[in-house]
Amino acid sequence: MKILSKLLFYLSISLMISSCSINVPSEVEVEFSNLPDIIDYNYDVKPILSDRCYQCHGPDEKTRKAGLRLDIEEIAFSKLQSGNQAFSSGSTYGSEAAHRILSSDPDEIMPTPESKLSLSNKEKAIILKWIEQGAIWKEHWSFLPVKKPKLPIFEKDNKKIRNPIDNFINDKLIRNNLSFSEIATKEKLIRRVYFDLIGLPPSIQEINDFITDDDPNAYSKIVDKLLNSDENAERLTMEWLDLSRYADSHGLHADGLRIMWPWRDWVIKAFKNNMPYDEFVSVQLSGDLRENASREEKIATAFSRNSPMTAEGGVIDEEWRLNYVFDRTETVGTAFLGLTMMCAKCHDHKFDPISQKDYYQLSGFFNQIRELGMTGDDGDYGPLMLLPEVSQEKKILALDKKIDQKNTKLKLTENELSEFYNYSNTLSKSKISRSIKKSIIQRAKLENIKPFKKKLASFTIVQGTFDRSSNFIIDNDYNILCNVAPKIEKGIDGNAFKLGTGSDAILLDAVPNFEWTDPFSASVWINTEKRKKGFGQTIMGTTGGKNNFWRGWDLYLDDQNFINLRLVSALPGNLIHIKSKDSILKNNWTHLSFSYDGLGKADGTNLFVNGSKIKNQVLVDNLYKTIKPVSSSGIKLEKRELKIGVSNDGSSGDNKIFKGLVDDIVVYNRALTDYEIGHIYNQYNVSQKLNFNDSQIKNHIINSDYKITQLKNQIQNLKQKKLNEVSDVIELMIMEDMDTKRKTFLYDRGLYSMPSYEVSTDVPSKLPRMSEDLPKNRIGLSKWLFDKKNPLTSRVAVNRYWQMIFGRGIVNTPGDFGVQGSLPSHPELLDFLSNYFIENNWDIKNLIRLMVNSHTYMQSSIPNKKYTEIDPDNIFLSRSNSYRLPAEMIRDNALVASGLMVKNVGGESVKPYQPKGLWREKSNFSIKLMNYKESSGDSLYRRSMYTFIRRTSPPPSMSVFDAPNREVCTIKREITNTPLQALVLLNDPQFFEASRILAERMQKEAPNSIDESISYGFKLCTSRNPKEKELTILKELYFQQLDKFKKNPKLAYDIFKSGEKPRDRSLNRYKTAALSMVANTLLNHDETYMKR
Repeated sequence: MKILSKLLFYLSISLMISSCSINVPSEVEVEFSNLPDIIDYNYDVKPILSDRCYQCHGPDEKTRKAGLRLDIEEIAFSKLQSGNQAFSSGSTYGSEAAHRILSSDPDEIMPTPESKLSLSNKEKAIILKWIEQGAIWKEHWSFLPVKKPKLPIFEKDNKKIRNPIDNFINDKLIRNNLSFSEIATKEKLIRRVYFDLIGLPPSIQEINDFITDDDPNAYSKIVDKLLNSDENAERLTMEWLDLSRYADSHGLHADGLRIMWPWRDWVIKAFKNNMPYDEFVSVQLSGDLRENASREEKIATAFSRNSPMTAEGGVIDEEWRLNYVFDRTETVGTAFLGLTMMCAKCHDHKFDPISQKDYYQLSGFFNQIRELGMTGDDGDYGPLMLLPEVSQEKKILALDKKIDQKNTKLKLTENELSEFYNYSNTLSKSKISRSIKKSIIQRAKLENIKPFKKKLASFTIVQGTFDRSSNFIIDNDYNILCNVAPKIEKGIDGNAFKLGTGSDAILLDAVPNFEWTDPFSASVWINTEKRKKGFGQTIMGTTGGKNNFWRGWDLYLDDQNFINLRLVSALPGNLIHIKSKDSILKNNWTHLSFSYDGLGKADGTNLFVNGSKIKNQVLVDNLYKTIKPVSSSGIKLEKRELKIGVSNDGSSGDNKIFKGLVDDIVVYNRALTDYEIGHIYNQYNVSQKLNFNDSQIKNHIINSDYKITQLKNQIQNLKQKKLNEVSDVIELMIMEDMDTKRKTFLYDRGLYSMPSYEVSTDVPSKLPRMSEDLPKNRIGLSKWLFDKKNPLTSRVAVNRYWQMIFGRGIVNTPGDFGVQGSLPSHPELLDFLSNYFIENNWDIKNLIRLMVNSHTYMQSSIPNKKYTEIDPDNIFLSRSNSYRLPAEMIRDNALVASGLMVKNVGGESVKPYQPKGLWREKSNFSIKLMNYKESSGDSLYRRSMYTFIRRTSPPPSMSVFDAPNREVCTIKREITNTPLQALVLLNDPQFFEASRILAERMQKEAPNSIDESISYGFKLCTSRNPKEKELTILKELYFQQLDKFKKNPKLAYDIFKSGEKPRDRSLNRYKTAALSMVANTLLNHDETYMKR
C-alpha cells in the first residue's frame, strides 16, 4: 500500500511538471516528497521571498529593480514590462519567477550571483508547488485582525487539560506525535512559580506547607497570593525596566547622574494595583496631555524620558534632540507594535511594509516637547516636575497661600492709590535723578582703558585651585576689567568700545549674582551689526554653560536681532524668557533697558527701546528654582562677574559674541519704572526727547509709594522662603508638549541636516487608520494602540508575558512581528490569548494566572529522549523549559538564601559591591559619578532591580549574566554561558559574603548535626533536600576545608573579610569558614541558578 501511494505521488508530480512544460531538475524534483501536503504562503513561501528576494524586489523603492515588488499581491501577479508575470496562479510555466529560480544562466538566475544569495533545492520545490497549488496569497499573519479561534476538541478525555491553553498546546503536540509530561514535583513547581511570579525563591516553611497541603486548590491559592504581593509588582517592574530602557545615568558622552527612580516607584505601584495594561501604557505615553493631569499621570510619562542623552560639547543640538524623538518612536515600534521601525529611518523598510514616511509620521507624536539635544554632564533637564515630600508640600502650600493673600492686598492697595492720588503734579526731575543715581550698583561709561594686572580671588573646582587675572582696567575702576583691550571709538556720550572677538569681553565685578527674588534693572547703548543665521549676540549676562544648567540671567539679541531677556535656573523649562515683538535696526545707536520686579513672573519683566516700553512675547514663564550661578560641577554656588559682549557658554561652539559698539552700561538694584527709564534716556544727547503721559506718571508714583514697596518686599521675602523650600525638592523628567506645534519632516538618509519634506503626524499606513475623532497627538496614539482593530498591540503584549513565564515567546522574536521575524509556533493560541486579554479588560495578572495554572506550565522539565529527537528545542512544549535565571534573580536568590535580603519596596537606587575604579576608567566628565561610592547597611542588600544602572559602566556581575545596559528598548535578553559567570558566583564579594552568612544561618537554624546543617543550606539554595550522594560529596568537602582552616587559621580569617556584614563571633570560626566553602559550592550548584 505504501509503495502504491509513493508511485501515485511521483505520478502526480510528473503530470504536474509535464502539464506546465517546465524542466524541473531531478535534485529539485526529489525534494517534493519532503514537502507538506499544502504549502502555506505565510509559513513556507514568504520567509523565502523576504530573505532572498525582497532586497531587490521588496518595499524599499530605492533598491527595487525592474519595478517588481514581491511583497504586494497585485504587483507580483501583474504583467511586467516584458509581458511576463512573476507568478501565475497554477502555472509554473507562466511564472517568470519559476524559470528564473531554476535557471543556470548567470544572467537569468534569481537571486543574482552578485547578491551572494541562493535558494536550496527544497526552497525551489516549495515555490514551484505553491504556484501549482494556485499560488494562494495571504496577508502577513501579524497584520491580520485578531480572531477568536475555536478551542480544539479531542475524542478522548484528557485529564491533563486544565484550561484553554492546554487545548491548543495539546492539539499541536498530537499533530507532532508528542504528548504532555507529568506535573513537576511539588518542590520544583513551587520554586518555579515563585521565581516566575515574584523573582524570589520560596522559604523552607512555604515549601513544606505546600508539600503537606492536600487541598487540590493549594497551588492555585499560592498563585493568587503571589500575584497580590508587593514582590510580584517588583517582578513585573523588572521586566518593564528593560523595555523602557530605565537607567540612573544619561549614557553616551559623560553618562552623568539623572534621577528617574520616582518613575520606577510609579511602575511598581501601578503593577501592585493591577492597573489594566491599556491604561498602564496609555498614561505613560500621554498622561501629561489629559485634562487636569494629576501628579501621578505626569510622573508616568517619564517612560518616554528614559532615552539616553548626550552632554558632549560641540554637538548639534537639533541633531540630538531629534535622536531622542527617534528613540521614542523606535521604542513604541518595538515595545507595542513589535515592528523594527528603526529600519525605516534612513530609507523604506527593506522587508516590512513600513515606508520612511511612515517612520517620520509616527515620530511626529514625540516631536512636540521642548527639550535640549545637548544637556549638561549631570542633572535632569526639562520638561521637569517637582516631587516634594509630604512635609515639603505642606510648607510650600502654606507659603503659596500667604503669597496669594499679599498679592490680593497689593492689588487692592494699587487700586486705592490709583483712585485717590492726584497725578497732575509735576514730578521733580532732580529728585528722580537722585533716586535713580542712588539705585546704581555699577556703571561703566567706557571712556578709557589702561593696562593693569590685578589678582582676583582664587576659586576652587574639583580638579584644584586656580588664580584668575585681568590685563586691563576700564574707567580707572578696578571692578571693570577686560583681558584684551577693545578698540575705542566715538560713542553716544563720549567714547564707546568696539567688541567682536569674545576675548575683549568686559567684566563688571561689582554687580552681585542676583536671585530671582531680587528686583534689578540695567541699561546700555549698543550699535550692532546683524550676525549670520544661528548666531546670537550677548549684550550682558551671567548665564553659564551646560554644566551650570545655563544658570544666571542675560540680555541678548538672537540671529534676527530680536531682543531677548532670560532669567534662567535651568534650560529649557525652568526660566523666564521674554522676546521683543520687533527687531532692532543694525548699524544704529539704540538704547536698551530692562526692568525686573523680583516677583518671579514674566509680567514683572519689561523691555525698553530708546526709553519706551516695547511689546514683547512670553516664550517661557516657569521660574521656580535659583538663578544664582553654580560651578562647572553643578554642585555649589560661585561668584560670576557680569560679562559684557560674550556669554559664558562655549559648549555649543558659539559664545554669542557681540559684534558692534557698546556705551554706558548701568546696572540698578531695583525695578525702575517706565517713567524713570524714559528719564534716563532723556539725559543723553538725543535728537528727540520723550514726553510722559499721565499713565506713566501715575504708574511711577504708585510703584514708588511706601505701602506698595513694603508689600512687594513682603512678597519677595515670602517667595525667597518658598525658593529655599523648593531648592531641596527633587525633580523628574516628564513629557510636556509645547504650546506652539513644531513641524515634522522626513529626513533624507535620517540626517537632521537634510529635511526632505514636511509630514503630518500619523500612524503607519499599513495598519488600521486612526479614527477621525482622535486627536493627532499622544492621546490619540494611545487610544489607537488599544483600538480593537489594531492587530499588533495585544499580540505583542501577550507574547512578551508568555516569554516571561515560559522562557520563549510564541513568537520567538518578540520585537519583530514583521516579515523577517519568527513565525508563531502556536498562532491560534496567540490569538486566543490576545482576545482573552482584551475581553478581560487588559488584566495582566489575570492573563498570567491563566498561564501558570495550565498543565503546560506545571509539567515537568525532564526531557523525554524520544521527544527531544522530534522537537529538540521544545517549541511544542511537551515539557517545561529549563533555563538560567535572570541576573537579578541569581543575586537575589543568594541574598534570600543567606538571609541578607532587605525587602524594602521602592526608593532610590543603591550601589552594591563592584570592583573599584571602574567608573573613573570610563569617564572623568561626570562630577557626581566620577567615583563609585558603595552603599552601606541595608542598602547593600536590596533587591537587584534597585541596583544603580550606569549605562556606560553597568554593574559588572549583572552584565556577566546578560543584563542589558538599558541604552535601547530590550524585550528579550540574550542568554550566554561563559567562564566569567562561574567566576562571579565563586568570587564576587556579594556572593562570597552571602556564602559565609549562609554558613552562619546553617549552623543557627539547623544546629544538631553537620548533615542537618548542610541539608538545610542545600534546601535554602535549591528548594529541595539533597540526595544521599550529594550530601556525601558536600560532607567530604566540609571536612577537607575544616582540616585546612585548622592547619592555617589565617585562611579562616581571610574568609571573614568579604563583605560589610560582621561575622557572628559566637560561632566556631573554623566550622563557619568550612561551611562557607560548602555554601559557596551550593550557590554554584546549577539547580541554584537554573529554573526547572
